[in-house]
Amino acid sequence: MPALMKHASLLLITVLILFSCKEEKAYFKDPETEPVIHTIKAASAIGYCSSIAMTVMSGETLPGVYATKSCSNFPCASLIFVDLNDNVRIPFTEDENGQIVIAGFWTDVNQAILTLFFYDIDISTSVFTLKNVHTFPVTEHNGGYLAVFAGMDINLGSNPIFPLDLDLSEGEINLELERLDFDTPGDVYVAVEQHAYIIEIDQQGTTTDLSDDSFVITGGGQIIEVKDDRGGIIQQGMLDVVIDIGCQANPRNGYALIKNTSAGGNSIPELGTAIFDFHNQCDGMVDIGIATGVYIKSNGKSIPLVFY
Repeated sequence: MPALMKHASLLLITVLILFSCKEEKAYFKDPETEPVIHTIKAASAIGYCSSIAMTVMSGETLPGVYATKSCSNFPCASLIFVDLNDNVRIPFTEDENGQIVIAGFWTDVNQAILTLFFYDIDISTSVFTLKNVHTFPVTEHNGGYLAVFAGMDINLGSNPIFPLDLDLSEGEINLELERLDFDTPGDVYVAVEQHAYIIEIDQQGTTTDLSDDSFVITGGGQIIEVKDDRGGIIQQGMLDVVIDIGCQANPRNGYALIKNTSAGGNSIPELGTAIFDFHNQCDGMVDIGIATGVYIKSNGKSIPLVFY
């Protein structure tokens, strides 16, 4: 941390020398929240649907949810149809109608490869709409479940393609399951260099009550490429970011790192780093713990997270 703050101080001094007051005001800004919001929306949808699929395949029932096949022998493939209702609704959306189709291939009752399709459900921000998530693995983990996904699994196209064939080759199955061996980074500065996310799903011991589920997100990579207003590419990492379905205004714990990695059209490189420190209050805000470069004036501030 001391080295980081020293670097931040030197960068600030350099900028102040080279910029007039007017240019300085135009240069500094708050860190972008869009990459964090994209990932939280996608990961929450994936975690929520994974919880539904694994619960149903274990023999439990949920309102508005039915499977084309109840698997007793494995491997087994099944489609699960989810009609949204008062008790089943994707986190960070306002839709009370619509349908989710989950195409699953179960190697056993505790491990599956899932594909998700969203119909008439608005999982979106100003720059993307999530249509489906293609083949990601889920497994039992510490009494709950663990899912792994990457940006390449996310379809932001106009229309999802419905699966006509649920069969996977042995090679495809092995490649998907190998992703479960993804090493969890223990530092947010390591996470930002990753290209996948781990979602730990905690059902709180109430498998048929989705309203108290929580998800912990760790990893790195962009769901969709985000640039700042001067052309800089924004990278992000997350460490132990806790999503509580009971609070859909902000995560309740954990950290995210935003890193501006390229130069814009200014005479000074457009570089900056900011650490988001999520707090327990459900107030739609996030605290900026440490900020450098273009974000340095945001140190100690709280800024809004806008999910809708």
